[in-house]
Amino acid sequence: MSETKKSVDIPVCKDMGCEVNVKGKKSKDDFDLRPEKSDFEKFVLKLIWAAFFICFAIFLILTVEDGKPALRKDSIAFATSALNWLVLSSRSGATSLIDFLSTHLVSAMVPAFFLAAAISTFFSKETIILTIGKKANPLVSYPIAAFAGAILTVCSCGVLPIFMSLLQSGAGLGPAITFLYASPAINLISIIYTWKILPSMLIARILAVAFCGIAIGMIMQKIFAGTADEFEHEEPEIKPSKRKAWQEGLFFIVLVFVMLTSTDAFSSITGSVISPEHFADRGPELAAKTAQFAGKMLFIGMEILLVLVILWRWFTWNETRKWLKRTYRQAKRIIPMVILGIFFSGFLGGTSSIVSRLEMVGDNSIISNLTSSLIGAILYFGSIVGVNVVDLFMRWGMHPGPALALLLAGPSISLPSIMALVPIMGKKRTFAFLFFVAIFSAAMGIIFGSFAKV
Repeated sequence: MSETKKSVDIPVCKDMGCEVNVKGKKSKDDFDLRPEKSDFEKFVLKLIWAAFFICFAIFLILTVEDGKPALRKDSIAFATSALNWLVLSSRSGATSLIDFLSTHLVSAMVPAFFLAAAISTFFSKETIILTIGKKANPLVSYPIAAFAGAILTVCSCGVLPIFMSLLQSGAGLGPAITFLYASPAINLISIIYTWKILPSMLIARILAVAFCGIAIGMIMQKIFAGTADEFEHEEPEIKPSKRKAWQEGLFFIVLVFVMLTSTDAFSSITGSVISPEHFADRGPELAAKTAQFAGKMLFIGMEILLVLVILWRWFTWNETRKWLKRTYRQAKRIIPMVILGIFFSGFLGGTSSIVSRLEMVGDNSIISNLTSSLIGAILYFGSIVGVNVVDLFMRWGMHPGPALALLLAGPSISLPSIMALVPIMGKKRTFAFLFFVAIFSAAMGIIFGSFAKV
């Protein structure tokens, strides 16, 4: 019994005199008359290609000496050089990672995750939205928008939906733009990370982010003041808290003290609580370190106990569980990227300098800063891993000025975010925002580079 086949019209290059096939078969005038390859033919072709690459690899690695196969000397030298580079770079990456895990992760990052998750869980986002509305005082709305990212702890991937909700909730375009620029670079985790990896740039980064964010927001508000408002406004409702403000404030203050104590901010106090004489049998140097560590852990233990008492008295179990889950989710998302960033920054840092060879950003010129800001504005640099990138480039010879420009422009905008912003606020606003990000980031880099020590 014959099976009926569907007739498919396939147009075939009419300009070249080809016919139209009405039976689903190739025309005799078709330029490709080859039938479809069978599975066996495809398998044989793969074997032929594999044999080709193997033979070519043998040619590169082996030669013939006195009628016998032997290793090529240049291949041995190349393999030895490559292996030596791999060992040195891997050692450099592993050393950087071990140093970070032993000195920075537990002492700063872990407490910061708990604090950031607590702020984003218990702080009222609706209050922030109302304080940066169109009718709000600019002297209040712009500073709040600039530093709201530290309170909400948003990252570069999560700022866009919040930015859109701000516009839809009636926030002014200027404060919303300020929030869009500043939030990814000024969130609590990135600030703590900058403090641990690039301490010399911490204050400059915070001040520059706040200034650029406010300036760009005000300029955008002025330029597009007469533009029709196409956003649907939904006035947010503030849900009353079951706790008093001082109770939540005390909770956040204790978490801040846990983080500061773990980073040795109070080492002059914690180091004098326990006498080294209790550990005299370990030797003078080790006894002093042990006493200082024991004093720090004693203070941290007391602070954690106070956190548990506050949670027991003033917070419900569902709120505590939500806080812990959010802490876990943030740490799960960020820590693996931090580990990879630390390792590969150290890995590449063990190789020869690239930036110094290119000589593109080795000085504090206008071109160098504009180049860095444009690279940061186009490529995607996460607010966390971007710190590793800048640290690596500076070790390669990048000037501190262009480094700050890259650190400012990188987290705030990128090519993917530009494409996402166009349908939110239009092409003119999006490209104006991109332009001002590049200009202001470069300007801050020039100013910082004029005073920074190279």
